[in-house]
Amino acid sequence: MNKEKYRQLIDVHVLHQIWTSELQLALQEVDFWEKLLGTLNEGLDPTLTDEKSWRNELSQLHHFRRLTTRLLDEIRLINAEVADGVRTNSVLNRENRLDHQYLRLEVASFLADFRKFRTEIRHYLVAQPTF
Repeated sequence: MNKEKYRQLIDVHVLHQIWTSELQLALQEVDFWEKLLGTLNEGLDPTLTDEKSWRNELSQLHHFRRLTTRLLDEIRLINAEVADGVRTNSVLNRENRLDHQYLRLEVASFLADFRKFRTEIRHYLVAQPTF
């Protein structure tokens, strides 16, 4: 393997490690927000808190959990493909590059959406009279 391919391989590996860490952290945040919403539901007063908006927030949490899990699985799959490529000396071929490019867009989109959601759920929870 030449020097340039080796550098690219290291870059891809480090980037995948960063994404994996960010996605695992997002899963922990989803657990936290879900637990907090569950606590809110225990004291939910229908006259003060809209159950529909509460269910919508919970639905979004479940969406982010599914999306995070899917992205983590895709990272594992691409890592396995890259490892196979290293064994067969066809590392970072065209297909790997396209997969990585797609994953880069998906992770960037996820992180932007999740950042926005975190802001919204914070505002939602602070606005609840239960707290």
